[in-house]
Amino acid sequence: MVIGFLKSFDPNLNQSIFPNYIHSVIGGVFGYSVIWLLIFFYKKFKNKEGMGLGDAKFLSALGFWFGWISIPFILVFSSLIALGFSLPSLIKKSKNLSTEIPFGPHLVIGCITYILFIDFIFKFLI
Repeated sequence: MVIGFLKSFDPNLNQSIFPNYIHSVIGGVFGYSVIWLLIFFYKKFKNKEGMGLGDAKFLSALGFWFGWISIPFILVFSSLIALGFSLPSLIKKSKNLSTEIPFGPHLVIGCITYILFIDFIFKFLI
């Protein structure tokens, strides 16, 4: 997280991928807050743990590296990838809906997907 924040002060960085320090701080806080709120509300409604804080810390680090604008894209890509990997097991009934699935590897793949398609994403949106 610290390295992700400190890299924001390098003036030679590609600003389309790596944001300035303000967007970096907002991204770190936003990334942690999104997962923390999901954990909080899931525990409130279901009375059991749904996710660990490691995922929140990891998404916070990604927010520090790539800024707050990356967080929704990384979460959507990660969720779709996790669904793609989990759906065949659910259909075959080898796993059920209460089976624990590690989300960290899917966050990594979602982040790589975001990095690879960042130019296409922003070209499409603008």
